[in-house]
This record gives sequence, C-alpha cells and structure tokens, in this order.
Amino acid sequence: MRVANECLTAPCSAACPVQTDTRGYADAVARGDYERALELLLEANPFSSVCGRICDHPCEQACRRSKIDAPVGLRALKRFVVEHTGEHRRARRARQPVLYPERVAIVGAGPAGLTAAHDLARAGYAVTVFERGDAPGGMLGATIPRYRLPYEVVREDIDDILALGVELRTGVEIGRDVTLDDLRREGFSAILLATGLSESHSLTIPGIGSEGVLLAVPFLEAARLGTTTPVGDRVVVIGGGNVAFDVARTARRLGASEVTCACLESREEMPAHEWEITEALEEGIQVMPSWGPRAIVAEEGRVRGIELKKCLRVFDEEGRFAPTFDEGHIATLLADSVILAVGQRADLACIEGSSVQIERPGRLRYSERTMATSEPGVFACGEVATGPGSAVRAVADGHRAARAVAHYLETGELLEQAPVTHPTLGELPDAVAEKVRRVAPVALRHAPAEARVTDFGDFEAGYSEAEALREARRCLACAAGAFADDDRCAGCLTCVRVCPYGVATVDKTAAMPEEMCQACGLCAAECPAAAIALQRFGTYRMREELSALLAQIPESELPRPLVVSYCCLFEVTSRSFVRAHPADLAETGIARVMVPCVARLSVPDILAPYELGADAVVIISCADGECMYPTAEQRLAGRVRRAKALLDEIGLGAERLDHWKTHESAEVSWTAFWEISKRKLAQTAVKETVG
Repeated sequence: MRVANECLTAPCSAACPVQTDTRGYADAVARGDYERALELLLEANPFSSVCGRICDHPCEQACRRSKIDAPVGLRALKRFVVEHTGEHRRARRARQPVLYPERVAIVGAGPAGLTAAHDLARAGYAVTVFERGDAPGGMLGATIPRYRLPYEVVREDIDDILALGVELRTGVEIGRDVTLDDLRREGFSAILLATGLSESHSLTIPGIGSEGVLLAVPFLEAARLGTTTPVGDRVVVIGGGNVAFDVARTARRLGASEVTCACLESREEMPAHEWEITEALEEGIQVMPSWGPRAIVAEEGRVRGIELKKCLRVFDEEGRFAPTFDEGHIATLLADSVILAVGQRADLACIEGSSVQIERPGRLRYSERTMATSEPGVFACGEVATGPGSAVRAVADGHRAARAVAHYLETGELLEQAPVTHPTLGELPDAVAEKVRRVAPVALRHAPAEARVTDFGDFEAGYSEAEALREARRCLACAAGAFADDDRCAGCLTCVRVCPYGVATVDKTAAMPEEMCQACGLCAAECPAAAIALQRFGTYRMREELSALLAQIPESELPRPLVVSYCCLFEVTSRSFVRAHPADLAETGIARVMVPCVARLSVPDILAPYELGADAVVIISCADGECMYPTAEQRLAGRVRRAKALLDEIGLGAERLDHWKTHESAEVSWTAFWEISKRKLAQTAVKETVG
C-alpha cells in the first residue's frame, strides 16, 4: 500500500525561518476554525502577533500561487487569526511546572531571548530574563514605530511567555549593575546573551559632531517615548535599509515636510523591503540612491545641510563592501536635521568582567553551530550573534538557542546543530499553472498617505472576516493532494480521464505527483474503487461527520422532516455558518454539513444521509462559473444524476435530492439566502414524506 509522501514540504513552510505550518493555518481559517489556526501559529512562533504586523513574509515570496496570480496573504491571515482569538488565547495561558533544578539566565528581552525563554520554560526549566530597559520587547518595543507595531501587540506575545512562569527583571543592566559572575553565584547554570544590536553606527566625516546630527536608534527610541526634540522642516536620512525608512517616515509624522533618504546603493540594491520604499514614496519621502555622505554643512555648530558624493559602486568583484565614488560629482542638500541610519552594533557591556571574548568590535566570538561563546555555559543568540535580521529570524534563533542550552544542561556537552534543509515541491509546473483558476488576492486597505503622516496611528487595516475567509481559500494546499492505495487501485484510468490538470498517471496503479496535484479531489470522488484519498480534505467521510452531528440528539427527538444540507464552504463569509450546532438542527430540522468544495462529494457521500434516516438531501454549490476547480461543476452534476437514479431504483425517489447554486446576486446576503433555502427544503421534505 502506497501512502502519502510526508517528506516533501510546501515551499511556503520551508521558506519560513520557524517552519510555520502555513498551509495548515490557511486551511483552518478557511474552515472557520480560528482557534486551531492560532494553535498552529503559536506552536511555531510565540511572536505571532508581532509577525502578523511586521514579518518580511518569506513564505509569501515562496508561495507557488505567485506563478498564477499573486501569493496568498499569509502575513495578513496571521494578523486576522491573532486579532480574532484573544479570548481563547488568554484562556490557554498556563504556568508550566519546573521539572529540573538547573536555572537559566537570559540577558535581553527581545524576540530571540524571549523565544528561548518560552521554549526552556515549556521544557521544565526555571528561567529569568534580565532587561536593562523599563519594559520587555527589545527593539520591537523600543524603536519600531507605533504606526507599524503598536506596543500592545508586542505585549500580547510577551504576556503569553511570562504566563508560563518566566521571571522578568527590568531595569537591570548586566555587566554594570550585575556581572555574569554574579549570575553564576546566584545559582544560574547557563546564561544566554540575547542583547540585540542596540547602538547605531556613526560616520567619520567633517561636521559629524554638529548639533542636529542624530543617530537612528536614539531617534526612534525618543519618538516611541514621545520625547523627540523638533527635527525641523527639512530632514536628510543617510541609509537605504528598513531602519532608514522607519526614521524617514517617523520624521514626516513629527512634522518635517521635506524628507530625503540618501544611500550608497542603487535603487535595485537598496536593502529596504520594496513595500517599505513604496509606502515611503506615497508619503512624500524623496529617495536618492547611489549617493554617499561627504561632509556635514554647519554654521555656528548647527546643521544647515549635507554634501553628498556620487557612488559608482558599493561592492567589489568578490561582493565585499568597498564603495567607490566620483569625487567630482557633488550634491548639496539643505537640512535642519541629518539622521544616520547606516547600521547597528551590539552594546557588549554585558560581558564586562567575564572571560567571554569579542571577535571584533560589536561582535562576540561565537560558534554558529553550538551557539556557545568562549566561556563555558554562556551562549548567545539573535542579532548580537548573527548580525542584523528580521523578527521571525530572531525567533528561529531563539528556538535553536533553547535546544543548545537544554542539551548542555542535560549532558554537560555542546550540541552541534547543522543547518536544516527541507525538500520542497519546487516551482509549480507551467502546464499546471495555466489551468488553475485565477483568483484576485484580497488587498489590504491603507489609510491615504496625506492622512497617515499626521499621526502615529495604525495605517493598515486588517482583514475583515469575509476577506480572511476569501483569501485563505486561495491557498493551493501544496503537498496535500491525492494519493492512491495500491492494494485497491484497479488501474482503470478513471483518474486520468477526470483530472482537470492532466496530473494523474497510471502505471499498473494510479499516481498523482505531489508537485503537480492541486487537491481538487475529483479523482477521489470519481474513483469506482474508492482507492484515492486526499491528505487535507476528507473524502468518503460524510457519513462519519453526519453521524457525529445526529448522535448529539436522541433519535426520538430528531425533527421531522429531517433534511441534510451539504453546503460549499468556499461560499461562506462568516464562520457562524460553518459549525453545525445540535440546537440549530433541533429547531430547523436541517443538518448543515459544510464541505470544502462540494464537488468533492462522492456518490456514497451523497447517499449516506439516507442510510442515517434523512428524508431529503440538498447540495448547495458555488454560483455558475465560480468553482475553484475546472470541470468540477459538471462532474458534481453527473454524480447528482447518478445518485438520483439510485434513489429511484430503491424506491425512495429522486425528488428527495436537489442541487442548488448559491444566489448569484451580491445584494442578497448568505443569511437571507439560507432562510429562503430552509423554507424550500422543509416544504420539499414535508411533501415527499407525507406523499
């Protein structure tokens, strides 16, 4: 018997630094099971609220739907889930028991350190996190502008972690208030350094000490606290990364009317995310690529402008940073403030008085494989060890650090962690991509640029429920397609004949290559031997689902007539219709069964309700031409005809089975349509039962 290949990973999950089951949570959202989606998110990423706002979403960049129309909006779906499961999230919080005597100290309450704290606490260790600031969150809470990441979002993730029993000590600066040796004496068996990159680099150019020359990190920290000094009307930001654009967009919100970002890189080389640059341009920020700072122009010690020189090349032939300039090509910009966003480094005061060694200024000597520093029992993770990176990569490093520390505490030895690779399906073949139905993505709504630069309010609206459901259903369910049971397959070629994507093949038995299969389920529904199943969607399981629903009501109390309604899940715009409730059945006499595409229903699925005592069955599918899968509507219609013929043969009558399309008018809500359907179904069932 051949079973599904579980070795291949969907590209979206493989691209995620923490290997989130992206396909799984998209499916859970599509089914209206937001709590299940939250569990999948938090299992991989304790900073899911943060990543729902600011993740650089490499999963979307790897999404195979990009070849068809546009990637699935996975980051926005993540935000939707965490924003619609708050009560469930708070209820699931529980203190973890301490199982081991060893204690762990973590220096730094950013995403890397707190992720490690989360994992170690769940593993049974007592963990204390030391944070020199007044509040946890690291750079997430201290510098990322509020319009991108409100602090209450950061705090939501952190509260989950602290609820495990993690102790947090704020206002404690390791290396100055307390040394690493003090932590040893206090009884900590292992120490993890996760201090991040908290200091901005400066430049050595004339005039750099002038009043009005600012560094990015202190500037952003002051802006978060509301203590920024006036920046003036004209601001020049030096740098082309995401921090530079945070600075520029913050300066606009602080009242600057002319903001320019100048950077060494060409427009194509700029390290900032493209969406950051686009949003900045919308807000009136000017961009000057391929220009580098030459000198600050000052009068009486105060900035008046900056001289820039043309950058011809940033990197040499070996890809090393080695900029070259045209010293004769100079531009001068007037400026009331110049803000430097040219990189960050670590403050390594935490290791003062210890034997932890420094590799070079601002960087620890550190083993990438073992995460150990030069002092036994002292480990490092996050940007202090790896250099600049995204929040989700810091989370991934925190997971690795927790494994390294736990192994050391258990064995006294270092754990070698080689880079993990995940075999994926690869790119969607052209021949399949051209047959997949195009479905436009649900665009996120942004406040108009002229309005959003007036304050630090959240300018991006999250998905509504209807939008999230619609977007989740765009997922192709990669690596979750059909597979055949070799022991039951007769090699009859039915699957080859019905597959709308030309995927199925038969060489003695059927095969549906995972890199091509679109999980439409038509082969499973049509297979005469019931030899094909889907990895994600249930086939030949309607009897089980319906039995479970009917079992919740005593048989003597089942209403008559009893109507079973198979409804297309892809048409629902609220999860209030997704989950059938016994009270609804008792009141209406209609047992509603939601199916992720009713075209997957086999003839046995359609007939199963009659075996359980139903008086009538209705199938409600998409409006004409709206089904996600080619030929599915025609195939379903054929199965309905076959089921009707069988009902006639056994004497029940074909009239007890009906197949409707959802209302095609957008002006009629699903609720109104359902009420109309309910009345018609009841009338039909009464007529057939009495007649």
